[in-house]
This record gives sequence, structure tokens and C-alpha cells, in this order.
Amino acid sequence: EGLDPKLLEAICTVESSLNALAVRYEPAFKWTVSPRDWASQMNLSVETETMLQSTSYGFGQIMGAAMREYGFRGPLQACIADPAVPLMYSAKHLKRFLAQYGTEEEAIAAYNAGSPRRTPGGNFENQVYVDKVYTVLRKLRALV
Repeated sequence: EGLDPKLLEAICTVESSLNALAVRYEPAFKWTVSPRDWASQMNLSVETETMLQSTSYGFGQIMGAAMREYGFRGPLQACIADPAVPLMYSAKHLKRFLAQYGTEEEAIAAYNAGSPRRTPGGNFENQVYVDKVYTVLRKLRALV
């Protein structure tokens, strides 16, 4: 995707501790992509497809719904068997935010929260996350 690999690695380090098999169901996640249609195509219940879209996968902990948005057409549960798939979609997701928001800092905030929302004090709502990514990123960039 033409990204700084160290930036993607920093995000993956914070998201999953570089665990390729990481999965996490997030029951509060409410944004899905046509779960009824996908359930029919995948021969699943709507509830199962909704749960799979509300689960994050792999190194970058990309949400199943985001993978659907970016065009993933296979069964989401297959992402556990092939860590390269969610990693590729994580890179697409980050690239989108870099293009959309224009700064690395805002893209990092958006990667975690969907958009770079700031508090009245000027910090990101997820400033702790942004700071963690930058801590890892500084270390990675210092390695030459």
C-alpha cells in the first residue's frame, strides 16, 4: 500500500503485540456492512455475520466490517488461518486515513477510533493510544 512499514508495525504492535492470530469480539461495535446480504452469501445466520463483522482480526486488529467495506468477499473466520489477509486490509485502512486526514497523528487516532476526534483541550479522545503508537514508532525509527 506504499506505507511506512514502521508506522504499520507500530500500530500492529499496539493493537495485537504482533500476534498474527489475535481476535477480539467487540459487542459494543455497531457499524456493519450489509450483514443480511453477507450472511446469505456465506450461508450463515445474520447474527453470526454481524458478530464476525464486530470482531477484530490479526496483527492490526482490523474489524471484519472494515474488511467488508474494503472488498473482502470471503468468510471472515478464514482470516484466522491466513494472517496476511487482515494485515493487507489493515494497511488499506491506514492508507485511507492518511489520505483522508493528511497527518500521521490524525491517521493514527482515526485508525483506532474511526475519526480523529479531539477533546476541548486539543488532545485526541484516544490520546493514550496515539501516544503508545508514537512510543513504539520512535523506537522503530531509531533503529537503522
